[in-house]
Parts: sequence; structure tokens; C-alpha cells
Amino acid sequence: MKISISERHMPESKALNDYALSKIESLSRYFDGIISVNVVMDVEKERHIIDLVAHLIRGKVVKAREESTNMYASIDEAVAELKTQLKKYKERLRDKRPARRIAAQARRHASAKDDSQSEDAIAYSKLYLRKPMTVEEARLQLESYHKDFLVFIDADSRDLNILHRRQDGQYELLQLVY
Repeated sequence: MKISISERHMPESKALNDYALSKIESLSRYFDGIISVNVVMDVEKERHIIDLVAHLIRGKVVKAREESTNMYASIDEAVAELKTQLKKYKERLRDKRPARRIAAQARRHASAKDDSQSEDAIAYSKLYLRKPMTVEEARLQLESYHKDFLVFIDADSRDLNILHRRQDGQYELLQLVY
């Protein structure tokens, strides 16, 4: 999980940054599909405001904003709010899995009927437009989709790569060379 912390209208405090970092890292206990978290701490007169934006697998973004008279209290409240949102999202993912499995079986059954009618026709196609990602982000995406491979653009080299899950559970990275 990548965590970026920035301060506005306040001096940089290592103790405050370490506190926020430890609280945000603890969120991975509740949901392991967090790709990155952006933290913005702001002080306006007596208000201490914190904005948390978490980027999750499947393109989901979760936000929390809290303000109080103490930055530590704001951090605690925002992390607690983000924690409840992550628990709800994880529960929704868990609830949808059987429905997806049934829908996938219905699609396979329908495509099997179509295959018997026409050998040339494309049974199913889907277009994914994704942002470039690192290999670790691609692995998280692959796990969340429950597929065997993922084609993605590497964020560092801007090359097209394929991440493949082998039958033994290991991952194989295929890099296209031009």
C-alpha cells in the first residue's frame, strides 16, 4: 500500500506524520485490497482538517474528511470512518460473489449454445481502459477479478505486460519486447 502525506498551512511534524502513517497502515487488517492512500492535513484558524482518499482494487475510491480542534483527534475520527467504509465494501464484495458465479455459469452456458450454432462468432468481448500500474497493483487486480491473467501497461516502462497466475499459485510476468 502506498501512502502519501502532505500538510497545508502547518509546519511539518514528524511525530504527526508517524502517527497518521501507523493509523493508516492498520487499515490493511480490515481490507487487503488497498492500493494507495492520499492524506492531506490542513489547519485553518482553529480547525484541524484531514482528508483521506483510499484507492482500492476494482477502481473503487473511498473518502473520509474530518475536522476538530486537534489534529490527532481528526486523524482518529477519519481513520475510523474509513475503516467502517472498508468493512462495508468488503461485505458487499463477499455478498456479490455467488451472484457473479451464477451469472458466469449462465454466460458460459449461453456461449456454449452459440458456439454450436456458429464457430466464427465472438461470444463475449469486454473493453478495459486502465491507468498504467505497477506489477504489485496488477497482482492485486488479478486477485480481485479471480482470473488467470491480466494484460496491463507497466507504470515505469510504459510497456505492455501480461501477468499470469500459474496452476501452482505462483505468478508469471510476461514482458513484450519490441
